[in-house]
Amino acid sequence: MDRFHQKAWALLGLGVLGSTGCAHQARLAERQGVEAEKCELVHRLLREPVPSQVVREVVAAGRDEPAPVVVYVRRPEEAMLERFFSGDAPSCGDATFKVVQENVLDAVVVYLQEIQDGYAYDAHRASHDELSLDGKPQGLLKRKGPVWVAIPGPT
Repeated sequence: MDRFHQKAWALLGLGVLGSTGCAHQARLAERQGVEAEKCELVHRLLREPVPSQVVREVVAAGRDEPAPVVVYVRRPEEAMLERFFSGDAPSCGDATFKVVQENVLDAVVVYLQEIQDGYAYDAHRASHDELSLDGKPQGLLKRKGPVWVAIPGPT
């Protein structure tokens, strides 16, 4: 094969690899966008009275800030809990809390249950062996345009 054809094949190969890389980068960017939206929801939720009180209780009990927060989605129709964030290390938090995936002995556990355009939620101080499929909603958050808002609902 002459030098011209070698270069042509090399460039063609780079084009194929490059397009695969672009598709991978697009999926990664999309996944990061979804995770960022989830983080916005958690930030808004932890400003609500009950969840913010639970965060304060965990910190007052001697845990260093930021308090660990574990977020699950309840799927009672399937009798399962599903982690809200994908990946092992969500980068979601602030000075008062951090979202963790690992099971910890004393944490804020937030349960979400999907409703139309949002989530019903309840938050508790619990350990990894106290997870529950049952719970009474403490509030509702719905998406209104680009932001999450609390709406009147169960208390």
